[in-house]
Amino acid sequence: MDIIIQTYQLKKTFKKEVVIKPLDFSLRKGEICALIGKNGAGKSTIFKMLSGQLFPTAGDIQLFGKSGKETAQAKKRMGFMIEAPEFFPDFTAAQNLEYFRIQRGIAEKERIYEVLQIVDLAKQKKKRFRDYSMGMKQRLGIALCLLSSPDCLVLDEPINGLDAEGIMEIRKLLLKLNEEKQISILVSSHILTELQLLATRFVFIKNGVIVDDLSKKTLDDKSKKQIRLKVDDAAKAARLLEQAYPDIQYKILPNHIITIQNYVEESGEINRLLIDSGVLVMEFRIEALNLEEYFLGLVEGVEK
Repeated sequence: MDIIIQTYQLKKTFKKEVVIKPLDFSLRKGEICALIGKNGAGKSTIFKMLSGQLFPTAGDIQLFGKSGKETAQAKKRMGFMIEAPEFFPDFTAAQNLEYFRIQRGIAEKERIYEVLQIVDLAKQKKKRFRDYSMGMKQRLGIALCLLSSPDCLVLDEPINGLDAEGIMEIRKLLLKLNEEKQISILVSSHILTELQLLATRFVFIKNGVIVDDLSKKTLDDKSKKQIRLKVDDAAKAARLLEQAYPDIQYKILPNHIITIQNYVEESGEINRLLIDSGVLVMEFRIEALNLEEYFLGLVEGVEK
């Protein structure tokens, strides 16, 4: 499979603080890879090194198999949105893109209308940028990334600050670019439930280190199910559970809710044990843990 981005022992130090520890990472053609980490985990630093905004302290970056001086040419096949692009507030979308087209030496003028069509802004001919919603601004940012017809997009927090509708529009747009235009995508966010609907691969980063790298299938398997029950006496229920299952993993939440992380397949027996022992069970269900909970467990070092 073609490797689009490859880093070898990539490291970044600011003053004496090591922000990115030696990092090996690759993005394969066709993937939508989500880079997931809390704010300050090092996501933006990695993206800025890939785009050339920051120089690595050590290590190497290859883009489309090219490294060193040759990466400048390879970068033309990439579209980066690391920070919100600076658009002219009084310009329309087409006027803004025309400015960047000339600045970047892109020959085909009609490319502007193609990308506005792709991001669904073609009908907004007269609207000025300052009157755009946050979602429209993000879509114009992606249109700018697409001007040079890239094979790969690198997007840092493209859904940050968007409402539910804006998030859905960006998700649909990225899926369309991946499926119809075969554009590979590296995207970061901390809105994990969204990424679960988008990405094919999940890379978790904590303090500049990759702590896990999972396919969608593996992640879905790991986002294990748990039992959630609501009882009238959580303390009594917990005692009964510990007596019956010495290695049970559970949490007591507010409002007498208990979640049990193992013994999911024994749910019927657990329910019967509590009822037979005089605990009133008001709610009993099996639910899947979402990516958010899995991720928090991972980056905070708590075993799920």
